[in-house]
Amino acid sequence: MYDYHYYYYLLPPLQSGFRPGHSTEIAVLRVLSDILLSVDSGDFATLVLLELSAAFDIVDCGILLQRLETSFGVTGTAFSWFQTYLSGRTQYVSCGATRSSAIPLVCGIP
Repeated sequence: MYDYHYYYYLLPPLQSGFRPGHSTEIAVLRVLSDILLSVDSGDFATLVLLELSAAFDIVDCGILLQRLETSFGVTGTAFSWFQTYLSGRTQYVSCGATRSSAIPLVCGIP
């Protein structure tokens, strides 16, 4: 299978997510190996872990669309698809049979 992400340099070569043949286990083993090699050579090693589960809750869709077009060259039909998906979305809260009014989403990735 051809990996377009690697060919067009859209993903760093060491990224494990969203790539065929890569997994969480491989990423953990790679980090552990780097730490052990560093310590074995007498260097210090520090590991910082960030929890990013809500990272996409604050993305400004307008800025994201602009970056897709200007930085990554996404245009035409592909750009329209992203624009349609990210624009004009609403949200509401429901509890049982009660539902709030729908309000426009100004940020966040669905």
